[in-house]
Parts: sequence; structure tokens; C-alpha cells
Amino acid sequence: MYTQTLYELSQEAERLLQLSRQQLQLLEKMPLSVPGDDAPQLALPWSQPNIAERHAMLNNELRKISRLEMVLAIVGTMKAGKSTTINAIVGTEVLPNRNRPMTALPTLIRHTPGQKEPVLHFS
Repeated sequence: MYTQTLYELSQEAERLLQLSRQQLQLLEKMPLSVPGDDAPQLALPWSQPNIAERHAMLNNELRKISRLEMVLAIVGTMKAGKSTTINAIVGTEVLPNRNRPMTALPTLIRHTPGQKEPVLHFS
């Protein structure tokens, strides 16, 4: 059931992202000024540099949707159960949960298909 729901949500998100890309392509074809208008050009949200930036953002979001990548932020006070919650979501103990603070630094957990053992990177 959850697999089907996840699939349907990803399909709808992909459809909406494609629609956004089509709208940007239409904006690219529209003139930004009237012929003979000597008014200074302003940096508008739909100017060429901004459109290119938005295309890149939408392409990145499409890539993440196709790979079922997501970012989930878990924030809370010390000893609030953040590590326990993450372990429950993942289904295995990837973060330690002890009586003392253990994950005092921001921690990024990334699923790598085919990798069984967690790997810890410090940056």
C-alpha cells in the first residue's frame, strides 16, 4: 500500500515539475520589453538569468524525484529522542541512542542502494 502511494505521489510531483518547466519555456519566449521602450531593464523574476537558474533547480528536483531522494529534517532539544526517531524511520540502529548526548553535530544520513553497513563521514 505504501509503495503504491509513494509511487503515485512521485508521479504527481514529476507531472507538476514538468508543467513548471513548460511554463518557464513559455516565459523564455515572451519579450521582456515593448519595442521602442527606453525604460531601464530591471532584474525581474522571469529574466533570462533567473529563468536559467529556475530550469536548473527544476531539473535537480526532477532528478531527486526520479531517484526517490528526500530530505527530512529532525530537530529537537537534547535528549528529545531524535536519534531514536531516525532509527525507527530507517528500521535499524544507524545512530546511537544512549543516556548521554551522542549526536551534538548536524548529521546527514544518506541511503546508498546496495550498501548494507552504515558509513560515517566527518567533514
